[in-house]
Amino acid sequence: MQKVIIAVFLSFSLAAAAAAQETRVIELKKPQLTKGKAVMTALNRRQSVRWFDKRELDLQTLSNLMWAATGVNREDGRRTNPTAMNRQEIDVYACLKDGAYLYNPQKHILEQVSAGDCRVLGAPVTLAIVAKEELPNNYHYTDAGYVSQNIYLFAAGMGLATVARGSMPDGLQDTLRIKKGYKIILNHPVGYPNTDK
Repeated sequence: MQKVIIAVFLSFSLAAAAAAQETRVIELKKPQLTKGKAVMTALNRRQSVRWFDKRELDLQTLSNLMWAATGVNREDGRRTNPTAMNRQEIDVYACLKDGAYLYNPQKHILEQVSAGDCRVLGAPVTLAIVAKEELPNNYHYTDAGYVSQNIYLFAAGMGLATVARGSMPDGLQDTLRIKKGYKIILNHPVGYPNTDK
């Protein structure tokens, strides 16, 4: 009996170790802080676009996008997006061709949470804005809106296309493995505009 218990324990340990090794981390490049159009030009070009070219975003553009959405921009850990009382209750997930990733702003990396393609509208990247709901006096919808506008302005300044969407693909909450007490507020497909539309 003891040998069976040990064998079962070892098989679970090996399976857990294999699963841990399969978790992929994407090391993002340092954001290019002088790249893109001036703020007034970006505001003038900001629009919702729902048709995307098939071109993928390169790693530097993806890195700049994630930092613009909710990256750390001060030594005290505060971010590019404001949050009420600096709660920082917003998480951003990136859906890429090979899986879904949680953005870690402190380390500026993407940590894979699941495999499979959960992108929408044919865009090369879909960002999901997720908020913690259980805080008192919660302003999570407002705070999610700040992240959404950051994404819009980044896209406009970099010649990319995006649209804020409240409708979610079936099962996205499960695919992203969203923690209890958190909710997807918006999703943003991001890519190059399809000029044929």
